[in-house]
Amino acid sequence: MHSGRKSPRRNIFQIGKVYDTDGNPVVECFVRDVSATGARLELREDVSLPESFVLALTKDGNVRRACQKVWQLSVVAGVQFAEG
Repeated sequence: MHSGRKSPRRNIFQIGKVYDTDGNPVVECFVRDVSATGARLELREDVSLPESFVLALTKDGNVRRACQKVWQLSVVAGVQFAEG
């Protein structure tokens, strides 16, 4: 069954961290699934994500992606990776 997504998502369970565009930490999260164009995050606490932010995809923070919030329901959010 095709979900209508631009690229297929892969289920993962990886620790991540959200930073605002100034580099300040916002919240820790788990990356629950990922694709070439975005991800689904499970936040460690119920905070509103900024519309634009940076997501560290590795525990050491060396792999980062600029993101746009697409949707958020409490501690679960869908994000799109910014192009560039």
